Amino acid sequence: MTFCAPELKAEYLTECLIEVINERWWLDMTESDHPYAHKAFIREGRKYLKIMMCDVTSKHEDYNPRNGGRVFMFVDKNTGDIYKPASLNAPAKGVRFNIDFLVDHPEVVDPYGSFLYIK
Repeated sequence: MTFCAPELKAEYLTECLIEVINERWWLDMTESDHPYAHKAFIREGRKYLKIMMCDVTSKHEDYNPRNGGRVFMFVDKNTGDIYKPASLNAPAKGVRFNIDFLVDHPEVVDPYGSFLYIK
């Protein structure tokens, strides 16, 4: 895949990944009759894209602070490296994945973040 603006590659691929995992998590929720689904969304910072999650009861529901938002992972805007969150505003040390890999293998991404732990 060739990009006209390579500095936007990580942002574009992150948006693609979010769309795929949100659809998959919604399908999992409807098939299992759970009352809510997990929904991921992006908050942009200076250096990182902060991927946040919240619980929703409608497919088109947006983030509501009362539903509990939490940090899911960080994506480096320049390199596309994926980091586990250390806190609400900072990633943990050590690259866990690259956005290219997760876009190619979205089944690795679970709503609990277990794929971000070093094994």
